[in-house]
Amino acid sequence: MITQTKTEEKVPTDIFTADTTYVFESDLNHGGSFGKQYELQDRFEYGHRFLVSGSWYLHLGVAYNRFDFGNTDAPVPVHLQSGAGVIGIEYMQGADLGAFLQFRPGFYTEEHLGLSSFDCPILIGRFWVLQPDKLYVLTGAYAAFLRGGFPVLPLVGVVWKPNDRIKLMGVLPDPRLIYMVNKQLEVFVGGELSGGSFRTDHHDSFDNIPHVDKLSGTQVDYADYRAGAGFTYNLSDAISIDGSGGCSIQRSFNFHRAGEYYRTDPAPYLQFAFKAAF
Repeated sequence: MITQTKTEEKVPTDIFTADTTYVFESDLNHGGSFGKQYELQDRFEYGHRFLVSGSWYLHLGVAYNRFDFGNTDAPVPVHLQSGAGVIGIEYMQGADLGAFLQFRPGFYTEEHLGLSSFDCPILIGRFWVLQPDKLYVLTGAYAAFLRGGFPVLPLVGVVWKPNDRIKLMGVLPDPRLIYMVNKQLEVFVGGELSGGSFRTDHHDSFDNIPHVDKLSGTQVDYADYRAGAGFTYNLSDAISIDGSGGCSIQRSFNFHRAGEYYRTDPAPYLQFAFKAAF
């Protein structure tokens, strides 16, 4: 198992995160522009860790994620949302994860709740210690039954701390290169992959329209690829706020099983986040 332990650090047992992101308008394309579209994303998650034995914890929580989009002439959703439970087993090294297995059973949908919109994404991973307190490598996998294309994806990342001020968190979904200005303030550059796999609703207005009727009630993978810079201000050892901005390089609606693909042009974005871990 992992050899480096951090007994001097307290394991946070209550974890809360909430963030809001606004992506400004850009053209939505599918062999031509269907008009301009924005994105508003709101999400929050709360979890509690229960000590099982030694450094092993049971993690139980809830998560909600919602995307709202501007209206266009394209037959894509105007919003997507997910509400899920969080059930996991975690091996903790102080405040840091050493290994984890997580299930997120819930509904991933446009609006309708039903068996067709139920999914249970699975996330498994382990951090390997290459140099204690300096270099770690993450290996794992992510799987979702609703996901089109490749339902199982490999998960690989690296955490590198060359000194007390610089830290590379090269782990999806939000890899960052961080510089610690002082105890309260950090600045960073990085990226973010946001989105998920969802079941769209049935739309009678799509009936008998070529290339559109097959999108009624089908599966869609939504993705937003972002790159930018920002800051983290630590209000205390347990509470922090993030502010960031940059470019949404591309947002896409990929209807894998229907064979249709819509994408946007680049657009600027702004994000605000609140995090607490007690």
